[in-house]
Amino acid sequence: MALTLTVRLRHGRYDAGDMRPSQAEWPPHPARLFCALAASAVETDDWDALRWLERAGTPTVRAAMDDVRPGRTDSYVVTNQTEQKPGSQSWPGRTNGARSRAFVTPACDRFAVVWPGADPDPEVLARLGALARRVPYVGRSTSQAEVSVTGSLPEDEPAWSELAPVPLGTPGAIELRVPYAGYTDALQDAYDRGGRAWEAARALPYSPVVATPEPVPTHLSPWDDLIIWGFERPSARINGDQMARLTLALRKAVISRVTDPVPAQVSGHGADDRTHVAFLALPDVDQPHSDGHLLGVALALPRHMPAEDWTLLAKAVMADPLTRLTPWSGEPVRLGQGQNLRTLRRGRWTGHRAGTRTWVTATPMMTDSFARPGRSYEQMVAKSLRRAGFPDVTEVEVSTAPLTGGAIWRPRPGSLPPNRPKKPIVHARVTFDRPVVGPVIAGSMRYLGLGLFVPEGVPG
Repeated sequence: MALTLTVRLRHGRYDAGDMRPSQAEWPPHPARLFCALAASAVETDDWDALRWLERAGTPTVRAAMDDVRPGRTDSYVVTNQTEQKPGSQSWPGRTNGARSRAFVTPACDRFAVVWPGADPDPEVLARLGALARRVPYVGRSTSQAEVSVTGSLPEDEPAWSELAPVPLGTPGAIELRVPYAGYTDALQDAYDRGGRAWEAARALPYSPVVATPEPVPTHLSPWDDLIIWGFERPSARINGDQMARLTLALRKAVISRVTDPVPAQVSGHGADDRTHVAFLALPDVDQPHSDGHLLGVALALPRHMPAEDWTLLAKAVMADPLTRLTPWSGEPVRLGQGQNLRTLRRGRWTGHRAGTRTWVTATPMMTDSFARPGRSYEQMVAKSLRRAGFPDVTEVEVSTAPLTGGAIWRPRPGSLPPNRPKKPIVHARVTFDRPVVGPVIAGSMRYLGLGLFVPEGVPG
């Protein structure tokens, strides 16, 4: 429930002086409208309805705050001062005094004062409505108005801003006079003494209500976790272009350890409609002196992998730890904890816990589709990301060269599996339409480590 007093300015102009009379009052003060109702009160029930309203809480104001045009009128009016040489020809013995009155013409000829939590009974609502209908003006008598009362929130006007009370000391706040418990009696007492309404006024600070945007939901990667191995030292430096040899050797070693039957999401056979385990090589990227050499390998585990399959895989590589790979003849690559390097931290590849919007390729992406006339590389990258299970992108930058320091240019010729279709291989920087929690992997060979993205601007 709510109570709303809506004012329509008949001539689109609001004539009222602010707390400084030389300035126009805007936004309108709730107490100004309350006083207009009080000036229309006649019966005891009218005053009772006003006493109910003054206790209904602190109201908010809805009014146009942009394109408010100020104005001023200058005139001579008769004063109450008497002199031997009066200046008024109409009122003998009186003088004329110059008066300058400020007014505003807002962009919308309507404003509303709203008590959001008020719940008047039908009798009070009807009595307030009758008072409102008797109000001829709000402010000066030149500010003619129509006032109406409803027991609900007002229909919004596009030009309106909402102003609500704020704590004392809030920067930029505006002081507005407001009704308060006992205000009706204070107004009657001021009237009986021949005083002015402003003598009974109290003001509170108000500020425009800033709409809080709806939070954008975070998108979770199709891969839920990473099992990471670093290369044991001493170890010969492995160039980034050897990534495919490492990931193929990692896949072979893992599958050889998993008890038959190998889960479809581990082998990739028979799980075309589900995300597979991705076998990754982790390059040194996105740092001042990154050169793209490989620092470790990892398994990216599907988010919706059955628990029994996850347990089977973890037991295969962790209960009896995987300690070596043989991607080529000669000395094997030894795996272990590795050093405490940024590249070997999970957060380096998953980004912020609340998600990250912008990601850039650390390893080149092989697109899911072939190049065709009328199909841009940007479209192909966006399509590959959607196919991998990621949201739409709002920006895509594509390049044949790396877009971040140390990113791998291309896999070494002959290192990819034979008979692979020759699809475009590119680097990309993408901005998603919502925050994404990684890892982000996309493209035709994402399960062998191509198309691995790194979150941009996220410290390890």
